[in-house]
Amino acid sequence: MKARRLFALPAALALLLSACGGQTTTPTASGAAAPVAISIGYASLSGTQAAAWVAKERGIYAKYGLDVTLQSIAGGSSPTSALLADQIQGLQISVEAMSATLEGGDIVYVAAPISSPLFWFVVGPAITSAADLRGKTVAMTTIGSATYFADVLALQKLGLDPKKDVSLISANNVPAILSAIQSGQVAAGALSLPTYSQAKKLGLKSLVNVAELGFRYPSSWLAVRRSYLAAHRAEVTGMVKSTAEAIAFELQNPKETMEIIGKYTQTTDQALLQETYDTLVPYLNKVPLPKAEQVAAALTLLEVTTPKAKGADPKQFVDTSFVEELQKSGFIDALYKK
Repeated sequence: MKARRLFALPAALALLLSACGGQTTTPTASGAAAPVAISIGYASLSGTQAAAWVAKERGIYAKYGLDVTLQSIAGGSSPTSALLADQIQGLQISVEAMSATLEGGDIVYVAAPISSPLFWFVVGPAITSAADLRGKTVAMTTIGSATYFADVLALQKLGLDPKKDVSLISANNVPAILSAIQSGQVAAGALSLPTYSQAKKLGLKSLVNVAELGFRYPSSWLAVRRSYLAAHRAEVTGMVKSTAEAIAFELQNPKETMEIIGKYTQTTDQALLQETYDTLVPYLNKVPLPKAEQVAAALTLLEVTTPKAKGADPKQFVDTSFVEELQKSGFIDALYKK
């Protein structure tokens, strides 16, 4: 099934989904339970989201009893709100999940495909140095998003104060950030692959490779609600198993993975897809354990926008039990012995 954008659900349907967790189970003719129907969202058109795309396209979700509809939810349209409203049951998201929990939500990370911000801080042709950015406008998707914090990290690396030296404005998604840089609407912005490869082909340059800063934190991690987890542990286990197996597939099958990334990012340029894949692979976590210490690093960033982040316990944002169970059972090791 092709990915589609998420629209607001009618009130009656939203209440129904809230009551049943968005699932439908129908016995098959043989009496066996049919796959559980759920929706999983992804928040950006970036190669870092490939675990969900691969799990869908390769039938991995179905293998673990899940009939998954993927929802593309632009970063500026509050993906976490869709999760909290039970419009989706899982979400690949960055630090926005933490912000939502600090504000009273019950979102928790259960798997961590990637823990590095794979962004490049790209500038327009008029910018030749950090000093040229003072007083200029920089694009992101929304405050508190992965692109926002990539901008913040890059600006800090350049010796600039994100609050005082530049103005930050929102764009709908990463390709829209590139368009804004091209048109001169903004001076700079953080781009992920394959959009960054397109920027290079246009002659634009990067002042900071954010991934090389060594900052590790939630980046496209799989999140669910604690209330959903408590009632549907089998389904969450299926999501985590699918994520782990999708990562193994990505590492072992370059050609097929590039085709899938191309489908979801609407990219046919093989050179761009190859660069996306080659850049992505070194950062994939074979054991996708969501680590509290990486959440702690993100909390230091969140303090800028969310005062409640100061002093928050990193462990409240992760449930490591799913990945730990897969480790102990030998499930993950077996993925790499085929």
